[in-house]
Amino acid sequence: MSVMPLETNLVFKEAKASFIYGTYVAAVVLAASFIEHWFIASLSERGYQKEASRGLAAAIKCARANGLVTPLILDKADRLLLIRNPFVHLKEFEHQHAIGQRMAKTGTFDILALLESDAKEALIAMYGVAVYAFGR
Repeated sequence: MSVMPLETNLVFKEAKASFIYGTYVAAVVLAASFIEHWFIASLSERGYQKEASRGLAAAIKCARANGLVTPLILDKADRLLLIRNPFVHLKEFEHQHAIGQRMAKTGTFDILALLESDAKEALIAMYGVAVYAFGR
């Protein structure tokens, strides 16, 4: 991507600010949004408009299948989708990626610590994409 669109830049800045101010769910959702912007723009520039129009999961799959992004970055983006999805797409309580199930699985009852950890993971993924994805 030659120039970052204003909306993409704003999402990037808001994700960082959300983490700083302790709004961890917002940081996760906004980091995923930034990654989606970046992948869709980058894939579209490379002639993968069809794949880019199908959302982030399809964009990650396309980038992986065509060797456009290092697997480490793609794995982080995939992980972020799992963390983000229950906040964006309501899941049943028993869903394995719902926050309650993740708390039970890890044995933690400190939801804030889990959310902070998720937000850190999200920002690492976001910065990884911004710096390394698509030959940056």
